[in-house]
Amino acid sequence: MSATGAGQSPAPVPSGDNTVMLTVILRHDQSKNLHEIQSTLGDRGWWERFPPGDAEIVSWVVAMGIGQIVTLRLPADQISLVNVELERSAWGVFHTDFHPTYDFVPVRERLTREWRAAQVPTGGRGLARTLSAPEVPGAPRPGMFSAGKAVGDRFTLSGMHAGDGHGGVLGDGSTYDQARQALTRIRALVEAAGGVMDDVQNLRIHLTDIADKAEVGRARAEFFTGDFPCSTLVEVSRLVEPALTVEIEAEGVLGSATRP
Repeated sequence: MSATGAGQSPAPVPSGDNTVMLTVILRHDQSKNLHEIQSTLGDRGWWERFPPGDAEIVSWVVAMGIGQIVTLRLPADQISLVNVELERSAWGVFHTDFHPTYDFVPVRERLTREWRAAQVPTGGRGLARTLSAPEVPGAPRPGMFSAGKAVGDRFTLSGMHAGDGHGGVLGDGSTYDQARQALTRIRALVEAAGGVMDDVQNLRIHLTDIADKAEVGRARAEFFTGDFPCSTLVEVSRLVEPALTVEIEAEGVLGSATRP
């Protein structure tokens, strides 16, 4: 980048969304030791001068063997300010690289949805996929049941609980903690299908003591960020293991979660 713009005052943040992200790699000058680097940066006022203008720090990490990697979000018309400040304060301490940057998470979600859609044959619903996850124990023996199935963009999960596979339960045994363990397993299976927890559209909750329904609700609130799924809660006399107090089934549609 050139050194144009030296001495200019920071431009105001535009009223529209005209921001960009920029990743700066600060490669350490290994001819200098840590004391020399810190002393030089301090003399130049680096810690107050960078980033300049209206730039915000998105992340600032150290990659051992490389140096520091800084990602900034800033108005597009202030890129020159970042360039000038690096030339003024960082050169001689760091070798600098610049890379325009963008958030890949929404792109990944879109590509995942497109990939899933491509798996469904034209004119049909597609073949069922069996879902599994390391957090979810398998059936005691082959052929009993599947933890989850997905057909096209729809998924259905077997009842999840906090059983440890040996007649006991994970966690402290409370209904609240058992519900959290069950929902954690549901989340693992939904993610294995390629979705997020807010893709769940319906829950069926089996509870051995209806008086514990508030504890289940408290746990459920920790796992959903958008509109809560539909939910049916019923009291049952017992579950598959005597120590279990709650079991939760789930079904939903991949890609259906409300996204910003």
